[in-house]
Amino acid sequence: MRGSLSGKHMPGISIKSLLKNPFVFGASIGILVILFNISIASLAEGSLEKGYQVFLTNGIFVYLIPVAVGVQMGLFRYHRNITTGNIGSSEKMGMAGSATSSLTMVACCLHHVSDLLPAVGFILAASSFLIRYKDAIITIGLLVNVIGSVYIAKAILKDRTIIAEAKRSTV
Repeated sequence: MRGSLSGKHMPGISIKSLLKNPFVFGASIGILVILFNISIASLAEGSLEKGYQVFLTNGIFVYLIPVAVGVQMGLFRYHRNITTGNIGSSEKMGMAGSATSSLTMVACCLHHVSDLLPAVGFILAASSFLIRYKDAIITIGLLVNVIGSVYIAKAILKDRTIIAEAKRSTV
């Protein structure tokens, strides 16, 4: 049924309304990041079990990246919820930070592609580079994500102030 999560009608609750909740939205995106990263590693390794093991070998980054992306997307959703007009700059920053984090995880796992194509020298060289600087690449991605989150948080504070002033002036 349209607008419900199951066969029973639940007034006011739909997937769309749930995804407007910043906590649900952020958590959902964080879970998608985990699934995306395990998928990339699994494709590179040839099996889901090996991909999951590769994913887990990334230590603290396994937790930090999805949390950082989830927090940023939760902030983005909250900001989008409180604004009704122009949201251009925070939307762009939110997407840029998430894209950067996703790209860093792809870069992290990309060195496993060399298992599939060992004859290609470029991939081997890139793989070696990515293995050597994996932690630095992921750390840079996390820093960009934090900068994006701070930017969105500042936009939220600014817009909440503007909204509060607008409400006071109309009273």
